[in-house]
Amino acid sequence: MNIALLGLGTVGSGVVELLQLNQTHISQAIGEQLTITHVYVNNVNKERSVDLTGITVTDNIETIYESDIDLVIEVMGGIEGTRDIIAKFLTKGIHVVTANKDMLAAHIDELSQIANQHSVTLAYEASTAGGIPVIRGIQTGLNSNRINQVLGILNGTSNYILTRMSQDGWDYQTALTKAQELGYAEADPTNDVEGYDAQRKILLLSRLAYNKSLNLEDVSVRGISRIEVQDLAQAAQAGYTMKLLGTSRLNEADNSVSINVEPVLLASSHQLAHVNDAMNSVFVKGNGVGEAMFYGPGAGGLATASAVVSDVMNIATQSQHFNFLPTEKARVVADTTAKAYYIRLQAAPTKADWVETELVNDSDRFVAVSQAITPTELAEISQDAAFVVAYPIEA
Repeated sequence: MNIALLGLGTVGSGVVELLQLNQTHISQAIGEQLTITHVYVNNVNKERSVDLTGITVTDNIETIYESDIDLVIEVMGGIEGTRDIIAKFLTKGIHVVTANKDMLAAHIDELSQIANQHSVTLAYEASTAGGIPVIRGIQTGLNSNRINQVLGILNGTSNYILTRMSQDGWDYQTALTKAQELGYAEADPTNDVEGYDAQRKILLLSRLAYNKSLNLEDVSVRGISRIEVQDLAQAAQAGYTMKLLGTSRLNEADNSVSINVEPVLLASSHQLAHVNDAMNSVFVKGNGVGEAMFYGPGAGGLATASAVVSDVMNIATQSQHFNFLPTEKARVVADTTAKAYYIRLQAAPTKADWVETELVNDSDRFVAVSQAITPTELAEISQDAAFVVAYPIEA
């Protein structure tokens, strides 16, 4: 199988390295050789860390269109322009493997339909949770279930920051700076720390889990940049750990979907509470399997390349090529489930009938865990002039 690789950054270089590292194993497993014949980059003169001997390196996409290839791996990023490139390859009857969550979140239904029309595969395991096989896990491993909940730690940068704030007492800025030094966070970390990266991923997972199309605007987002270390310390004393979670639920009563990204306090007994640093994990509930959890590296060159190359190998051994398309548009509703909250005010509340456990009651600070309350009741509490912040608790 001849392959064109679009993009030669961290993941693209990882793909080249992994194919060279495991060449014999891969060819024995699928019965043929996977050969990168072309690489598309912005700068052909840039020095590379991987061996590109025998590979045509070009900055002209037309060279790729005109080449004799069977499959394209897209790891260059971008949305609208990349969508056009991928659509053109699919229309030409060329399989596409992509790690591009931003582009997929906007165009996956359209591109899947094009792929089906031309009997090729659009595969995207690497778009969500890096090297963790959660896309395939939901699509084929759990497809006998009616899945009713997906929640996960889907961004390694934010998880690293929250881990350091919780375990080492660092403030947000100190933890972010260290994440940038380690290469976990970009110079502009907005997509990671404000939850937009996780927003794309929970959309893609929920689309598969519930057989419903979703739009990005359906997924409400709240990031971690305003979290204060004092709240994490106080919550820890009460037995809770904070994680940025992408969460969705299928509401059985009316077949609607609730979906969001926000910081959540997890009880220390919850499996996701122990997923630390830059690791990712996805927790799935189905009516047959019960609870299942996927865990592993959510980013990194070789880890993400592992998912990319696995997609390529699966395509190489498929005799038929069909891409999942949801049968209906999701009806998205706000989550009205009553739940407990960690709530901080600057002074004792004027009305405290919501308090389950009082944690702090000083002259300038009142902290409590609430009873199970609805979003409407939380909104009423937030009207108190002394209200500062509230975080939901997941048992």
